[in-house]
Amino acid sequence: MSETIFIPDDLESCQQQLHELAAAHRRLLEAHRRLEEIYAELLDTCTSMQDSQQKLEQEKEELQETIKELTNRLYGRRSERHVESSPGQQMLGFAEGEPLEVLPDPAEDEAIIENHRKKKRQRRKRKRGRRFPDHFERRTERIEPNLPEGVRREDCELIGVDVVEILEWKRSEPWVRVLEYPKYKIPSRPELNIVQGERKASLIPGGVFGFSIAAEVLFNKFALHVPLYRQQDPFAQLGWTPSRSTLSQIVANSADLLRPLAMLETRLILASGVVNTDDTPVTLLTPGEGKGSRKARFWIYRSRQAGALYDAFAFTDNRSRAGPDVFLQDFQGTLCGDCYSGYVNIEDVTDGRIVFSACHAHARRYVRNAREQDPALSSQLLAIYRRLYAIEERGTGLDATSRLLLRRRESVPLMRQLELLLESPAAKKLLPKSKLGKALGYLRNNWKALKRFLCDGRLPIDNNDAERDLRRIAVGRKNWLFVGSRDGGERASVILTVIASAHRHDLDVWAYLHDVLQRLAEGEDHLEELLPDIWKAAHPQHVRTFREEEREWREENRRYRAAKRRLETVQA
Repeated sequence: MSETIFIPDDLESCQQQLHELAAAHRRLLEAHRRLEEIYAELLDTCTSMQDSQQKLEQEKEELQETIKELTNRLYGRRSERHVESSPGQQMLGFAEGEPLEVLPDPAEDEAIIENHRKKKRQRRKRKRGRRFPDHFERRTERIEPNLPEGVRREDCELIGVDVVEILEWKRSEPWVRVLEYPKYKIPSRPELNIVQGERKASLIPGGVFGFSIAAEVLFNKFALHVPLYRQQDPFAQLGWTPSRSTLSQIVANSADLLRPLAMLETRLILASGVVNTDDTPVTLLTPGEGKGSRKARFWIYRSRQAGALYDAFAFTDNRSRAGPDVFLQDFQGTLCGDCYSGYVNIEDVTDGRIVFSACHAHARRYVRNAREQDPALSSQLLAIYRRLYAIEERGTGLDATSRLLLRRRESVPLMRQLELLLESPAAKKLLPKSKLGKALGYLRNNWKALKRFLCDGRLPIDNNDAERDLRRIAVGRKNWLFVGSRDGGERASVILTVIASAHRHDLDVWAYLHDVLQRLAEGEDHLEELLPDIWKAAHPQHVRTFREEEREWREENRRYRAAKRRLETVQA
């Protein structure tokens, strides 16, 4: 039963009731508006909570990936070489009827394996028959047996002698070179001054340290990574206790002598047309400036061309592109390296004088580190890279023209398959900020530079050689920790240029430094004769031939393992 509404009869009461109803209506409208505001706030809060939840989930995934990556760095395999999980595992194809790898003739692999086993037997035989070098001093000791009581040595008949050679070590001993300069006066020629022999060249004018000491200090610091303060102990054990300032002065004067040779090597590298480059951070002390230290950089520039097989180092107090721009101002050709922002547009900045070729090892590494996110897509990408690198291994011993023809015939189709995978639906659905999405974005953004190696047989597929040679800085800074000044960094780059270039040619670095420092101090005019490859030809006794043998044996082992894996795959 509906409630009866009372309507007054008089006009005044009706007007009052209308006012009351209007006020109630306004209150209801205000309450309704307030409810809408509260509802909108609740919606915003819910949306914000959902966004926060998604962000937290994304951060959780990123943290889990970081934990996995750090755990893998500590306990996982560091090699990026692909290892088959089992010999019978099926290969992954890209199209129906298309094999993953073009397998060589099994007979060829069997020949490789048999040849490897033969060389291994010969290597073991040489090791069994090896003796210490003949020029080593022999100090013979005769160990007589204890004869039974009553038996004299004269009563015994010698039937043979077992000879055992044991290598011993005598600590190096410093010695003092005494130079006497007699002065003569000629009575019959009073107009002449006193006659005396010409002074020998020295590392420091008027100094008392020979070039062998300088070679020892430089070799210890920049080749063996022993900082100067640690070198004081072995010198003191020999009876000479140099101060750190003395050792620093030896380094500084040596750098001044070596600078013309380092500059010549740098000019030859820049004239080669193809240069690999990379950089690594180092702490630079800056007393009185800001926090007292900052991140500086050592850069390496490495040539691969015959006649300029050297490494040049440069030092900058930051990572801006101004440093590489100054170093490369006279360079014309192709620069190979990682996709550092200062390089990716270098062709436009230099009006085509320098073109950039990107590193496929970086691209492959990013995909490999994110392979768990999409195993199927990652497997296809990594399979293409395995085939590309297999082609590069086959082209190692070829000249640039033959290598270019090989790449055009076999690598170009693989790069097309890689490009199709980057534009496939599986790749498109990945979130751009996901780990695999970033890896594919790296490939897409630098695709032109990544294809550059297909156009020039001189270009490497990656920048691994420069990264490997830059390890001497990474190993060294764990010992000497920092660079004391900008001048110190520049001097270090000069010395590292000379030492690294000598190391590339398997030289005895100490003997090389000793001879080069002395000849430069004596005013050597023909710097070309001091280049490590030319010096090597003139001093074969100072070449570490065992390094070349080690490289050849590693390469032989690599071919053997690859042939064995292929045979196991075919047989399975």
